[in-house]
Amino acid sequence: MTAENAASFAAASQKRAGWRSRLAISIAAAGLMIQLAVPGVAAADPLPSCSDQGWLGVWAAAPSDASAGDDDFDRYDMSMNPKSVVRDETIRAILTPTFDGSTARVRLSNRFGSVPVTFAQAAIARRASGPALVPDTTAPLTFAGDRSVTVAPEHDVLSDPVQFTVQAFEPLAVSLYVAGDVGKATEHAVARQTSYLTAEGAGDHTADADGSAFTQRTTSRPFVSGLEVQAPLSDGAVAAVGDSITDGYQAVPAGAPEAAEGIDADGRWPDDLARRLAAAGRPLSVLNLGIAGNRVLQDSTVGGQPDIQGPALIRRLDADVLAQSGVTTVIWLEGINDLLMPPNATVDQLTGGYRDVIDRLHSRGLRVLQGTLTPAGGSAAPPNSDAVRQEVNDWIRQQSPADGVVDFEAAVRDPADPSRINPAYDGSDHLHFNLAGYRAMADAVPLDMLADRACS
Repeated sequence: MTAENAASFAAASQKRAGWRSRLAISIAAAGLMIQLAVPGVAAADPLPSCSDQGWLGVWAAAPSDASAGDDDFDRYDMSMNPKSVVRDETIRAILTPTFDGSTARVRLSNRFGSVPVTFAQAAIARRASGPALVPDTTAPLTFAGDRSVTVAPEHDVLSDPVQFTVQAFEPLAVSLYVAGDVGKATEHAVARQTSYLTAEGAGDHTADADGSAFTQRTTSRPFVSGLEVQAPLSDGAVAAVGDSITDGYQAVPAGAPEAAEGIDADGRWPDDLARRLAAAGRPLSVLNLGIAGNRVLQDSTVGGQPDIQGPALIRRLDADVLAQSGVTTVIWLEGINDLLMPPNATVDQLTGGYRDVIDRLHSRGLRVLQGTLTPAGGSAAPPNSDAVRQEVNDWIRQQSPADGVVDFEAAVRDPADPSRINPAYDGSDHLHFNLAGYRAMADAVPLDMLADRACS
């Protein structure tokens, strides 16, 4: 064998070994097992072809509550826009997908509603600006062939497939005409993206392109909780699960309860991760399943917290994470609220919750990356909370049954005082981040730890 042939053979062998390694990682992440063909040995069922089509989540927002009551958390969204009951009006929810597709379906939720909700008309379109649509892009949505669907309390619904071009990072509008008086809307409370509503009693404006009827705005997102596309089985999704830090919340020192800087910027760390994946040519969408204020162990109202913070992760896992289509990897960053909010969890209680959730994710064949808890020094954290946080992080780094660790803490901590956020990344309340901080978090995710979908 010549030196040139030997080099070519070695390169080809290395390439085959790398391919087998990546395939094994993808297969393990999907909870599947195959055998290489060996004479006289029966092979396992083959993997589906990568060219086969399946549903893939390309955008999501976990429903958190249905608030429109007496206190400020209920009567206003986080930017202090008034919230009211929904009565014979049209909602135009804005969302930004993280992946392409040409056939789509939309998920709507009445999970926290007290009465059935009738969506008498629904449509999807490309958004131009504000509530205005790009002309001639509106596609009506149907449900089991009908234009109208009634969704019972505690239920979600998926639309029928519709031919519609979805382009990554180009905002879309989902318009919903809600017939009758349904009271409080199931919503995602901290959307960090402006959506629009007509006045009560204004009727059906789902087909309006100019947007002039949509005179109200909100930075919560009513009813719309997911978007899926038909995609080759080689394409997968990363689910980002957590609390306000995954939700992209940005605080201000005083005044309105959230900063205007990041609204409509799609600047949450999962958004930045999606852009990294697209630039790297990885066939992975990103689904943001964070809820501001959420906890691993306790529902939002335990300890006197507002109900906008959603059910405990251990109770919302099936509906919010395991129901998503095409997920291969879960990145989970949560627990700081369990430590900081009464009743404060102990390290053993929190890590026991971690084990339970990770075991459930593994049982569904998902790869799990666990994030270290970021600093909270200088915030309204209880005394000694940083020592407890560090103990939890030591457990995550050394004992977690997750498949890998994303060291968010190392990416954003102040080198001069590791108990605090780097001032360049501090969103002002010493607990949340500015847009630069969220970018640093996205950059901390090792892309080679994310599993591609298993197919042949």
